[in-house]
Amino acid sequence: MQYNIVLQEEAIGDLQIAYDWYEEQKTGLGDTFLDEVERSLNKLKNHPFHYGIIKNWIRKIKINKFPFLIIFEISEDSVFVTAIRHTSRRPKY
Repeated sequence: MQYNIVLQEEAIGDLQIAYDWYEEQKTGLGDTFLDEVERSLNKLKNHPFHYGIIKNWIRKIKINKFPFLIIFEISEDSVFVTAIRHTSRRPKY
């Protein structure tokens, strides 16, 4: 079964901020970041229960090559991405 990925408004904002920052550092780095986010989201489509629980029903997956976590919840046939956070800025994740 493949789950639907739903990006919440806050996660979209987080993604845009990170993308913009990486593009300012080096042209194309933002695109590389988005590619890694997409790879992680594709993993979640197939195996969302594989990733660690933070608290209650909230889970996380680490984005490869970048110090970011995707924070998500699973409900029925959907994965709701609530945030995409830098690991050193939100250490409780």
